[in-house]
Amino acid sequence: MPGSAATLIDRPPAAELSGAALFLDFDGVLVDLAPRPDAITVPAPLPALMARLEAATGGATAIVTGRGLADLRRYLPDVPKMAVGSHGAERAGGPAHPLAGSADLRAAERFVAALAERDRGLLVEEKPLGVSLHYRAAPHLAAELEVELARFTAARPAFELHPAKGAFELRPPGIGKDHAIEALMGDAPFAGRMPVYLGDDTTDEPALAWVARAGGIAIKVGPGESCAPYRVAAPKDVHALLAGWAEAAP
Repeated sequence: MPGSAATLIDRPPAAELSGAALFLDFDGVLVDLAPRPDAITVPAPLPALMARLEAATGGATAIVTGRGLADLRRYLPDVPKMAVGSHGAERAGGPAHPLAGSADLRAAERFVAALAERDRGLLVEEKPLGVSLHYRAAPHLAAELEVELARFTAARPAFELHPAKGAFELRPPGIGKDHAIEALMGDAPFAGRMPVYLGDDTTDEPALAWVARAGGIAIKVGPGESCAPYRVAAPKDVHALLAGWAEAAP
């Protein structure tokens, strides 16, 4: 359960990367949030930093993101080798989810597009296994949109409704970053290592909780309540933290 933000401790402990399994969200953690998902800027040193982390963990580094994998690879084409997209429904090298390209997915896209046509402040983000409706530019519509989307998911069991930062997302049931991390922790090279996860959004809370329960290091990035015991303020602080861990690695 998310706890009070006041209970979080700054300055997370050092992670010994030679024994760590490192999991990182992308938006809001490795890159700053932007008004549009396609307007982010990847800091120039990030690819090299990711390569150093991957080497220091013996390959046990993964990005775990709500973006589709193809979209993520537009920004980080080569590193890390392992990535999980669509909140866990896509995994590098894994099979396609049955919802991909389905009539249910097309229906969700049409429904959300129709909602977005009502107000220019709304932005639709289509994903391989779902669709997000961003209302950051029209926050007064949040309650109304949530009701409309909840009605849709009540009639369409192929989807669940998930709130996020300034957005609502429709995605398949039973999908979550916590499940994705748990599955990776059962496979080489992640198995037997201490999990470390950095996430910034409400959609990251189950993963942060899982890592904390597993005895790992769970770090909330940015403001807001969280179940994570540690916090850093922004992506630039994440970069500094990760660079420090990489420099200390043998």
